[in-house]
Amino acid sequence: MHSRHRDDDDEQLDEQPTKFVDIAKKWPKQTFLIIGNELCERFSFYGMRAVLTLYFVNVLHFKNAHATVFFHAFTVVSYSSPILGSILADGYIGKFWTIFSVSILYAIGQILLASASIAPDDNPIHPWLDMLGLLIIGIGTGGIKPCVSAFGGDQFPAHYTKMISYFFSMFYFSINAGSLISMYLTPYLRSVPCFGNDSCYPMAFGVPAILMILATLIFMAGSFWYKKVPPKENVISRVMATISRALKNKSSGIPRSHWIEHSLDGHVCSKSKVCRELHGKCAERKFVEDVKVLFRVCLMMLPVPMFWALYDQQGSTWVIQAISMDAHITDSWTLIPDQMGFLNAFMILLMIPIFQSGIYPFVEKIGIKLTLLRKMTAGGLLTATAFIICGIVQLFVNRDLPILPSADEAHMTIINTFPTCEFHTEINTVDSFLLPANQTKLKDVIEPAIIKGGIEFTANITFDSDAPNCPKFVANPVLYSGYSYYLALSPIGWAYTATPLKKPSNGQGEFAISLNYMVSCDNIPDAVTWKECNSSTSTYNGVIGLCKVDELTRPEAPCDPKSDGRFYQFSPSRRHQLEVHDYQTGEITNTGATYDAIDVRPGTYRLYYIDYEIDYRFYPLDLPPITQNHMGGVYTLTIATRSKLVKDVVSYSQIMVPYNKVSIIWQIPQYIVLTAGEVLFSVTGLEFAYSEASPQLKSVVQAVWLFTVAVGDLIDVVILSLNLFSDVATQMFVFGAAMYIVMAIFILLAVNYYEYAHYANDDSEAANAIVDTDKIQ
Repeated sequence: MHSRHRDDDDEQLDEQPTKFVDIAKKWPKQTFLIIGNELCERFSFYGMRAVLTLYFVNVLHFKNAHATVFFHAFTVVSYSSPILGSILADGYIGKFWTIFSVSILYAIGQILLASASIAPDDNPIHPWLDMLGLLIIGIGTGGIKPCVSAFGGDQFPAHYTKMISYFFSMFYFSINAGSLISMYLTPYLRSVPCFGNDSCYPMAFGVPAILMILATLIFMAGSFWYKKVPPKENVISRVMATISRALKNKSSGIPRSHWIEHSLDGHVCSKSKVCRELHGKCAERKFVEDVKVLFRVCLMMLPVPMFWALYDQQGSTWVIQAISMDAHITDSWTLIPDQMGFLNAFMILLMIPIFQSGIYPFVEKIGIKLTLLRKMTAGGLLTATAFIICGIVQLFVNRDLPILPSADEAHMTIINTFPTCEFHTEINTVDSFLLPANQTKLKDVIEPAIIKGGIEFTANITFDSDAPNCPKFVANPVLYSGYSYYLALSPIGWAYTATPLKKPSNGQGEFAISLNYMVSCDNIPDAVTWKECNSSTSTYNGVIGLCKVDELTRPEAPCDPKSDGRFYQFSPSRRHQLEVHDYQTGEITNTGATYDAIDVRPGTYRLYYIDYEIDYRFYPLDLPPITQNHMGGVYTLTIATRSKLVKDVVSYSQIMVPYNKVSIIWQIPQYIVLTAGEVLFSVTGLEFAYSEASPQLKSVVQAVWLFTVAVGDLIDVVILSLNLFSDVATQMFVFGAAMYIVMAIFILLAVNYYEYAHYANDDSEAANAIVDTDKIQ
């Protein structure tokens, strides 16, 4: 392949086209490949990132706090590596080879992550292969970030300013189009059942991997036609060398007005090639003056990392919040939690022209001068306010969250299924209450009894009844502090088990349900020939299925295990022994089973005995169907015989944790305020940094701006790793308050410290001024 370079003399003679027809004729066609590459790459990155937090929670089984930490750690890598990409492109191998080589690495990372997501949750490749893939993706996306747009600009003659402006508008549109589409589509792909699971992360990660491979191929397709500008001195390296030289010479004794000027100690223009070419002007002093301005700009960028520390939590903490909210918009439309980030991408495209064409002119018209720093101040305050709104919403969400026991106590929920027996109940001779009869169809959560004890202790629970034919007995369950338990009183005996309180976290409208099965083998229909029971005290040890009942149900196969999203199973692999105690003797008279909770999508379901290891067989339990249309609730289903004398079975369903009552729509205000803050702070901040820097240091400012994202997410990693907050609401309030404080400091700096550098016009004499050599000592 041959590189084609600009002929500057020809470009000076080539008049810039202004008419559409002329622009179309002279437009470098290879730039469309660069735009296509950016569209696919942004789809790949933002699509993968949109579902990342839920992947950490549901597949890698990280706790919510750990999931947010790893999400922000990935962002730190993604926004630290642009500095390496810039140095590699400008100082060593050039933009083209940097983009090509790093894109291959990037695609490999996406393939590794997609491959890891196919493996079962308990596969030992987790989380190592996942983390390796994410590390490579972070390096890849950051490595090409500072190169692609600049490489696109290289394809135009330098004086084609109008065409370059058009190109960057198209390039910016491709970024937003890619992110907008992917942030809506990829969560939907994740929510599609596949491989026997309710979620399809292989598809959610596989499509971005394919798009990244396509992005690389599209970019390479234009290799022959690209203008490949050779690498030259890297400005970032030169700035670092200037700082290093100044620190080294600081003790030279030469008086300087600013410490960075010590980099000029020993400099002789006559020995400098650059200075000699400028005929008596000192380019090095001009560069030092530009670095001094750069320091002032960087000082004003101190609040920027705090902005990113808040802003990027919409992909982590805000997703965690959305999991515990009601995502049903209508009966047929559910907006899943990881799709909410789509609102930010969509509203930013709406708000930028609204602010530019409407709000800014209106504010100026009423007599308020809008400087860049004033806009940034307003944006920072709005960002802090968005987190206060989020915290207030979380206070209402907290009402539907489970109450977890502390380290020195256990919680006991007691359910009485006797039709007519009320019990006067006393726990450890301390807590006493009346246990009502017939608690079989509860619409509200029963408040658990709090039992204090050591790490392991035996509770003494006395049940007394005045009604005839009702047992009087003492239960002595062995409990562990920090756990919640469920104790059921049924006509055949009492039993207890640890109960799960974890809400569903897939974010697809599920409810969680566990099963207590208290039926002896004698009471299982003979048609269930695969029950494998040996005595009256043993029970069924096979699969019990939950099968959806609706217009799509096939009578000949109502419980098809291959039907994703319609079949759920209580599996023997997640089955534990449940001991049923006699009321008089306290001895174990029956052996039941308790099955771990499974997450089930809303609908109506029937219970079946299932066997499909040798031949697919099923037999329905003679019980009413289970209907649940709310999301986020945690339920316990108990199946038992009606009495010792009657063989038919009955079911009891209890609410352990309430369903999500706060609509996900209540997240919209915080997204609106945050997006407005982004327009005012982020968009304006980048404009401020770019316009205030000298022409030759604009690339450095861009690198610093990207690095502030990494610093902001590093703040999240450090703070969230310390586990300082009791709940999400406290976390939101603290971050919001911290942003208010940071903006107060920013206002003081803007008023008392900063003076605008006025580099806006790159062609002006002031912007390109060169300092005389006689000012060098």
